[in-house]
Amino acid sequence: MIEKIMNKFKYIVYFISMVVFTSCNDWLDVEPETSVDEKKLFSTEQGFKDAMAGVYADMASSSLYGQTLSFGFLDIIAQQYDYETVNNSYGSYYRLADYDYEYSLNKNRITAIWNKMYAVIAEINNILLWIDKNGGVMTESTRQQIKGQCYVTRAYLHFDLLRLFAPDVKLSPNDKAIPYVTVFGVEATERSTVSQVITKVKDDIAKAKAELKNDPIMDVVPFEITDKLLAADRCIAVANYYAAEALLARVLLAEGNYADAKEAAQNVIDSEKFRLVDAEAAFNVPTESLDLLLNDEQIFALRNKAIFDYSENLHLGKSENGVTSGAALPLTSDIGGIYDAINDDIRLANWIQAGNNYMVKYVKEVKKFYPKQVLIKLSEMYLIVAESQMRTNDPNALETLNVMRRSRITNANLSDKDVITEDELIEEMRREFLGEGQMFFQYKRLNTSIRNILKEVPANNTIFVLPIPEGEIEYGKY
Repeated sequence: MIEKIMNKFKYIVYFISMVVFTSCNDWLDVEPETSVDEKKLFSTEQGFKDAMAGVYADMASSSLYGQTLSFGFLDIIAQQYDYETVNNSYGSYYRLADYDYEYSLNKNRITAIWNKMYAVIAEINNILLWIDKNGGVMTESTRQQIKGQCYVTRAYLHFDLLRLFAPDVKLSPNDKAIPYVTVFGVEATERSTVSQVITKVKDDIAKAKAELKNDPIMDVVPFEITDKLLAADRCIAVANYYAAEALLARVLLAEGNYADAKEAAQNVIDSEKFRLVDAEAAFNVPTESLDLLLNDEQIFALRNKAIFDYSENLHLGKSENGVTSGAALPLTSDIGGIYDAINDDIRLANWIQAGNNYMVKYVKEVKKFYPKQVLIKLSEMYLIVAESQMRTNDPNALETLNVMRRSRITNANLSDKDVITEDELIEEMRREFLGEGQMFFQYKRLNTSIRNILKEVPANNTIFVLPIPEGEIEYGKY
């Protein structure tokens, strides 16, 4: 029954979101027949929880963070894959890797990203609407948790829309950007400027932190919970308090506010709710306990059983009738060099299949841990602190970077860098964010060339700013 109600609820949300984000002036003022089921859904505390679970499930779908906004679309345009192979064997991916955003298939991909993200935002806004209408059916603690999670996820989605469809905030703060939608309904939302979107993201994060001040994660240390599946459900697979703080650090870094970015990231580190991986303890274990996704570092991740299938289809060769095809997306051929050819680096040793440069980060099922797509993790907080220290001439910057590197490289003699520079940080990000969809955003934020073994792609808004779907700009409103 719950599944049936959720499906009808999503139909309503989809209907509203398509009305909101379609260029049309005349609306039918009618109430969908299924609204009675929506009322039923939000008549109980469990119904609100189910609706929030639906938000996470949609974010984890292959059209969003389950593939497209992780190791799919975003890693392709970040040149994480073998450009020559993509060119020769997979034409549509090649057209994307070459930034042909006007190619019909790529236009469809971009439109799908836009529509799906705003559809999920509509789901979130509808939950917030019903909290105002009928939140009294929940306990106060549950109401605060769900409301806080709504604000975090709404901020997260809008920030990524901004990073995809608008210029960088440091370069063009006053340019028109995207609509920041906070109301569920058919009323069109005007575009905000880049800086206005940043302000609204931070406002939502502040509201989230206020609601989540008594979040369950405050009472536990996730990595100390023996049952790792329970830890994920309770703390990590939901937008918790520290997900809000970590997102704030990411946003502040993007706008060049290094002092505050360092403080926010350091707050997450100092909470001691998460810990850098112990390379020896995490990887010198039986296969069924191998911690490929560094679960103790995960701050916010999406549960996703299908991630194995999504990844296998792209990253491994397929065998049919005795014939094995190559991977659709093999990693760039200099992948070993990106990791400085250090075999003691657990990322190189465990995320990349030796001999063919196939990524196996997501295709090895580990029974001890629930399969998840990581959205924010602790190592990013160390990188934010290190970069912020470097930008402000703090002498501790190099040691911050090396603390993170020592957790990944088992040979201490090989782990430490001698200097910290922007170039060194970029290379560490390339190693760390493999398959997570973050490198494109880093290149854009730093306004630097995108690196590829064959050529560097010069920094340019024609590649950094995806075109807003044509139907969305016809009337200048959304």
